[in-house]
Amino acid sequence: MEGTHSSRRINAIAEAVGAKTYLEIGVADGDTFFAVSVPSRTGVDPYFRFDPKLKESKRNIFWPITSDKYFMEVAKKKFDIVFLDGLHTFEQTFRDFCNAILVTHDNSLVVIDDTIPSDIFSSVPDMDLAISTRIREGGVGAAWHGDIYKMIYAIHDFFPRLSYLTVSDNGNPQTFVWREPRRYFSPRLGSLEAISRMTWFDLQGNMDLAFLTPEKYAIAEIISKLSPSSV
Repeated sequence: MEGTHSSRRINAIAEAVGAKTYLEIGVADGDTFFAVSVPSRTGVDPYFRFDPKLKESKRNIFWPITSDKYFMEVAKKKFDIVFLDGLHTFEQTFRDFCNAILVTHDNSLVVIDDTIPSDIFSSVPDMDLAISTRIREGGVGAAWHGDIYKMIYAIHDFFPRLSYLTVSDNGNPQTFVWREPRRYFSPRLGSLEAISRMTWFDLQGNMDLAFLTPEKYAIAEIISKLSPSSV
């Protein structure tokens, strides 16, 4: 299967660090899932756009349930890489992220999709409203990221022992998170309530905390942190 920008980035890191287990939340058509070249792959989606029974194998395990149910009732093993691409809302993604941290280890990577909206319309949590409003205002396109950008600030303010950066080119912006204490920790928003109330304009004023990094340098940085020789 032809790869996506997500699988390209994940594969480059997975190969370099020897990742063997992969978890994807929000599989949909499986364009990224099936293109990820990790030996053991687990996909979670309540509404797969293919018949998971026909695709299951020793390598591919599918759970047609919500991520909440998966983490609560199923998840037991640790994963080397977790890709979060579920609902485009801050609340659900934050919950998925907190749960994902519990099924990772010290050398794992968590990738969060859609963390920088392409415009003010794309930042609206409701997809239909985002697209219809863009069209009404004379815009074009169906780009939609929701308010997942708030995850950057939740991680920055409340997870000082996690480091992150955001890939800013060659595809959709994604934030990569790994376990490494950050120096000079200082919360900026101060509360989850303040973060939950952020707008697209607040994002623009705090874009420095996204740590935007070109893909080439981001992948090299992550590999240097997660490769076995660095541990």
